[in-house]
Amino acid sequence: VIAAMAATILREETKALMAQWRQSLGRRSQSTFAGSKVLPQPTTTTAPVATQQRHLQQVATSTSGLSMPPFPSAMLREAPSAHRDTATPAAALAAPHSVLSCMPVNNGKQVVLEFGDESRYEVHSQWLRDSNPSNRGADFYRTSASDVWNLKKYIVSQVTPVEGGRRVEVTYDIATGGQHTETFEAHWLHAFAPFVGKALNASAVPAPKIQGTGSMLGELYRKRMPWKSDVEMPTFEAATLVSSEEEQIKFLEAMICPGICLIKGVGTPDKLEREFAGKPIEELVFKLIGKMNQHPVRSTNYGVMRKTAESAKQGADYDMSNPLSMHTDHSVYQGTPGFLQFLYQAEGSVRSKVCDGLALAEYVKEHHPKAYKLLTEVQMTHSSRNTLYTREGAPRSVYDKETAPAPFELVNTHSIIELDAKGNVEKVVQSETKRGVGALPYDIYDDFMEAYELWTKLCEDDRFIKHFHWPEGSAVVTNNYRTLHGRASVPPEMNRTMAFGYVNKILVENRYRLLKQNQAERANPEMDSRWLTRVPNQVLERMVLASE
Repeated sequence: VIAAMAATILREETKALMAQWRQSLGRRSQSTFAGSKVLPQPTTTTAPVATQQRHLQQVATSTSGLSMPPFPSAMLREAPSAHRDTATPAAALAAPHSVLSCMPVNNGKQVVLEFGDESRYEVHSQWLRDSNPSNRGADFYRTSASDVWNLKKYIVSQVTPVEGGRRVEVTYDIATGGQHTETFEAHWLHAFAPFVGKALNASAVPAPKIQGTGSMLGELYRKRMPWKSDVEMPTFEAATLVSSEEEQIKFLEAMICPGICLIKGVGTPDKLEREFAGKPIEELVFKLIGKMNQHPVRSTNYGVMRKTAESAKQGADYDMSNPLSMHTDHSVYQGTPGFLQFLYQAEGSVRSKVCDGLALAEYVKEHHPKAYKLLTEVQMTHSSRNTLYTREGAPRSVYDKETAPAPFELVNTHSIIELDAKGNVEKVVQSETKRGVGALPYDIYDDFMEAYELWTKLCEDDRFIKHFHWPEGSAVVTNNYRTLHGRASVPPEMNRTMAFGYVNKILVENRYRLLKQNQAERANPEMDSRWLTRVPNQVLERMVLASE
């Protein structure tokens, strides 16, 4: 009799719950979680198992003197349900990254997330456990090298949107016993979902598979525009750059497009001797980005040029009376380590010039496609032997037979116009004075040299050259992967001292990454370094763009 009563109660409860589920499903036919092995249950404030247990307990206690065997635990196991926070706004009012609903599926091995933009993704529970920032310490490293061995022991038993869908609370059952609960920022989950999740509806658009480190400057690269002689050169004040991260962001973005700028107010050095002449620019660059590249043997990480007969003895580059063709620096260094070039006017005011390698490349591509193909595919060599410094790192005359140099070899074989994997101009490498001995194939020699001659003449074409005034105590900064520069014009009666240095691309990229992380945190303090660090650039870019 008791068993019959229990079965009757269970059937009635099941019928009621199924009716609720069908009604809910009819209202939101689009909410079927495709691809999941467990169908979502209706939102309910009382779990089915609790209702069943309550009624069964009442039956048991009303039967005097009779003992009832325990109800099969498998039949009482709570089915997963899609949880909504009662504070979660409707989709039409929710932020795109807010979590509207979420539920564990496939016995807790995966979790389905529905966001305010109506996208739904299924993500692995192990990924959630492995990715939470609670796994890292104050040094931003993982606190344990063995946690990865235990990921399979964590199964999601409950997942709930909280605080109006701004966060998600996840509870895991641990195979060895006990539970573990942690919280995720919805903004963070929304940025990752297209990369790590399975798309469950048309609003969920999978992101391209991540290949390589990527760049937080990638969007700016894609939007670069060529410029000619009438370009407006961006101008910054040194003091403002040092005090404002927002201004530093603008500066680094200007270094991608247009790839030139003038920094005023750098000041003049206390002394013009070699060990002091470049200190103002060295200190400014350190505050903005970090340390400048260290030369292989030079004692300082900046070089110094002067309008003196003694300086001219260091070679053609250091002879200010010798006109130089338009060129990029570090053409002889493999990989071109100098990404940004800082040219600091420590003494004297001059007139100088720059031109845009991107504009030159685009012009050749449009008007001389055969030459463009050769300049992007055929590789040539820039090479030299550097004997400009002593073993103590001091400058020396290349004509001095008494002072021993600290020589080193340099060689770089490359195309003049280097393209990225998508065929976009990535880098221009040009320096006629440092061009080495050619080893061009016989069959293409004539055609290539004709294309190269066209290229070098365009580099000197006034249509592409920007002339500008360069005052004392200021610095010209160029993107050395893009911008060519020439010899400045120095008035006959004027003394001149110029210091120069470089910063590599990786340092610039990562400085911009940090600045954008800080900017995003200022816009949304809840998205702090816990969530913005240790993530791929491709994902961080989504988080940052969503904050702007």
